[in-house]
Amino acid sequence: MKFAIFLLVILLVISNKNNDEALGAIIQKDYKSIAFEVLQEKCNFCHAAKKRTDIFTLNNMDSLAFEVNKQVFVKKKMPKGKKTKLSEEESKALKDWLDKTLETD
Repeated sequence: MKFAIFLLVILLVISNKNNDEALGAIIQKDYKSIAFEVLQEKCNFCHAAKKRTDIFTLNNMDSLAFEVNKQVFVKKKMPKGKKTKLSEEESKALKDWLDKTLETD
């Protein structure tokens, strides 16, 4: 999947160097898909088991960005448990997505 996105970016750059908007959309989707992988792996299993909050999907995750930022980075309450920790890479992936998503709100 990441390789396919990379190839698409290269093709767009080569075919139309002035199409910054299309390139930006592809990069945004890459940030979002990587962040979604983190949410799916580190969050959804617990959210599904506890049935306290929504399960993260590609369709609803942007609308939950503010709350994700608050719970993960401000209050540091999520993810819960000693076994479920975010790696530096996972934390960066979420921050990149949040930065892109919350700056447009």
